[in-house]
Amino acid sequence: MSQFLIVSDIHGDRAIFLDILKQWQSRVDGIFYDGDSELPADDKVFEGVSTVIGNMDDDPDFVDARATTIDGVTFFQTHGHLYDATSLLGWANLQQMSRAADEANAQVVLFGHTHKEGAVTYQGKLFINPGSTTIPKGSHANLGGTYAVLSVNETKFTVTFYNRRHEALPDLTVIVAR
Repeated sequence: MSQFLIVSDIHGDRAIFLDILKQWQSRVDGIFYDGDSELPADDKVFEGVSTVIGNMDDDPDFVDARATTIDGVTFFQTHGHLYDATSLLGWANLQQMSRAADEANAQVVLFGHTHKEGAVTYQGKLFINPGSTTIPKGSHANLGGTYAVLSVNETKFTVTFYNRRHEALPDLTVIVAR
């Protein structure tokens, strides 16, 4: 089984990202940061972390999006603002990201921007938004911020969300066939 840490939208709260890394860095096969850190791209906190630019990041050394394959899983990663991820009526608009993920042959799409945690399948791909650790929004904002861990085995994807105290939130867990 492989595990991947997914974090987004810390908005300058470097300490929470360091704390999350301390908890997970030695336990995961990949770490993804989905934008709006408000930190420089060369900050040491990002060593070994796959990053993308968010709409609040101003360092041009961040990339807009990327495809990464680890342990046989191809991820398409973006912040979402460049793909019209914000949805007025629901959790997120996935259409443009889905098309870009198709071009990358990705099975998993990682994004942030909406500050609303969640995981859904759409057009044959698993979409994961870890939420925001710092400025949570949506129906679970009262949790005080979230991040996600994706566990992958031969038959399924399991997305577990955690709060800032690193407590699993079982009611938010999503399990889908691979």
